[in-house]
Amino acid sequence: MPNLIVAGIGGQGVNALAHVLAKTFFGAGLGCQYTVHKGGAQSLGSVYAEFRVWENGKDLPLLSPAIPAGRLDYLIALDPWEALRHARLASAQTCIWSEIQSQPFFRARQSEQDNSEQNPIDTLLTLPLTLHTRRYRQASRERFSTPQMANYLAGLDCLQALGLQSTSHFKEHFLRRIPTSRVHFTGYVSDAETL
Repeated sequence: MPNLIVAGIGGQGVNALAHVLAKTFFGAGLGCQYTVHKGGAQSLGSVYAEFRVWENGKDLPLLSPAIPAGRLDYLIALDPWEALRHARLASAQTCIWSEIQSQPFFRARQSEQDNSEQNPIDTLLTLPLTLHTRRYRQASRERFSTPQMANYLAGLDCLQALGLQSTSHFKEHFLRRIPTSRVHFTGYVSDAETL
């Protein structure tokens, strides 16, 4: 069963997405253990969650929460620099779903160190893995009038590729995680079908 990482920076909803994915895996009858690493635990600091998933009903495997190098199956990256940070764990079988546009903080920090126009997506494209890129924040703005649902869209893309029978549990759990203030601000209706 898969090893999965959700990676991003503070404020992008990595923790919320991890919580919803865990509930979705359990709802699909899978065993799951996950750990969230909050890095600097501040806005724009690195945040990631590691998942170890297995078929429920089998003996509980003895798993470290850390995914060994070469054993990463899936990576959801809400920032391309974070995708590159975890690429060392990837193999030729790894599938990555990554936001294309990096946050301004990372672009500014990178340009202070190196004036070249380095792009993390260009580097990822040179690696022997499967890379799916999308402008998740832009798609979230277009669909939900806020960039804060990018984590939902990226998670949905990954779950569909995993072949889970239904993503309705994911939608329902995610809707419950949306703060009430954001529900009213963006015009959500409390119905999972609106997602």
